[in-house]
Amino acid sequence: MHIPDGFLNNNLEGVLLIEALGMIVYCLSKILKTITVTIGIIADNVSGANIDNSQSFFIFSENISKYFQRLTLIALWIFAFQMFNIPVKSTTSAHLLGGVFAAILTGPFASFIIMSFVIIIQSLFFSDGGILALGANILNMAFIGSFLSYYVYKAFSNENQHFGIFIACFFSVMAASFVCLIELKLSGSIVFSTAFKNIMGLHFGISCLEALITVTLLKVFRNVNGESNE
Repeated sequence: MHIPDGFLNNNLEGVLLIEALGMIVYCLSKILKTITVTIGIIADNVSGANIDNSQSFFIFSENISKYFQRLTLIALWIFAFQMFNIPVKSTTSAHLLGGVFAAILTGPFASFIIMSFVIIIQSLFFSDGGILALGANILNMAFIGSFLSYYVYKAFSNENQHFGIFIACFFSVMAASFVCLIELKLSGSIVFSTAFKNIMGLHFGISCLEALITVTLLKVFRNVNGESNE
């Protein structure tokens, strides 16, 4: 699903890159706002408990440190998710995404940043996906694969969380793959009918595998961190 350089036309790459950068800036602002609000809540609690400034600074630092440690740990899991690539004839490759896993644990904005960071690192240091194609890859895997999928999960998880996870994983993998195909088709890089059969058929199986792995990892992660699985 990582599109290499040379597969997309320059105009499409440029538009998608600008959109991806705009989303990164927006999501970062939302995360910073959340941190600011959280610090304010902690400050109010600290003030009410009559804790001195040195202790309050330690509490702030500890909470922020734990938050970023959590994001880093999830990013490492996502990186591991995507390390195993299956070449797809006539297109790029097929692999797990991990976006739903990140979105459920951190919310859509932080998940988008985590996924984007992983995709950028993969491109710059592991030649997995093109640098010029970063905008397309971020749109496909970070925006569709985690951001939109989070709201699919929320819509279907009220009655049964596992069902919501399955639907979200299926949507994330299949929708991201389909949009990838459209981008390649618009760039004249593929024969759509042939590529559709190859990549969508393979990703159907991958979406089911992703749902199973996501449910398992969520249970493990929450148990380790003492969180509820409900």
